[in-house]
Amino acid sequence: MGKSLWERIEAIREEPEHIRLRYVFGCLTFSMIFIIGIWMLSLEESFRNIKGTLPETIKTGKDLFPKEETPSLSDLLQKATPLHPDESKPLEGKDYFDAQMQK
Repeated sequence: MGKSLWERIEAIREEPEHIRLRYVFGCLTFSMIFIIGIWMLSLEESFRNIKGTLPETIKTGKDLFPKEETPSLSDLLQKATPLHPDESKPLEGKDYFDAQMQK
């Protein structure tokens, strides 16, 4: 039958350095092919998930753009419209500070 794993490792250790390097590069190549194969499989699955959620993502993205009724900052500055939600007179100085601390 074949040699055990430890016997095979000992046989490789006794080989010249250029032969041991062949084993190293062979194992490295095999490992990288294995890792890249797993990565390619997971990448394919990732693209499949993205493709499935694409219509929903596009719809969500369209909702992020400003609507036509949303005023721009330049329009607000030209109209001098106050940005206070309660349309009250803006507080200044210590009154503003006290109002913010109470919140």
